Amino acid sequence: MGSQTRNGISAVTRRRRRRPSKVHRSSRPGNIGRTTACGSPVSDKLEALKNLIPSKNGEMKPDQLFQETADYIVLLNTQVLVLQKLIDFYGSQPQENQNENSM
Repeated sequence: MGSQTRNGISAVTRRRRRRPSKVHRSSRPGNIGRTTACGSPVSDKLEALKNLIPSKNGEMKPDQLFQETADYIVLLNTQVLVLQKLIDFYGSQPQENQNENSM
């Protein structure tokens, strides 16, 4: 089994119960379970999203980031549709040319 401590709780279990000292819970009633520290899960995810989206300026508010993300998703979706249409148009022609050349 795992390593047991004096009180019978394994070291792994005990580590899970600890919270980092940097994390502070928000005092607002609507923010139950959300953290407000720099290393919070929400901040980490916003930072990851910033790294995925090509932006013109470095600093961006979350609402601007979400708008940029939505615009970028629309742009990528449009590019996919255009590429699919190009494949439909040009993708079938080489097969027809190969059939004509083999006869």
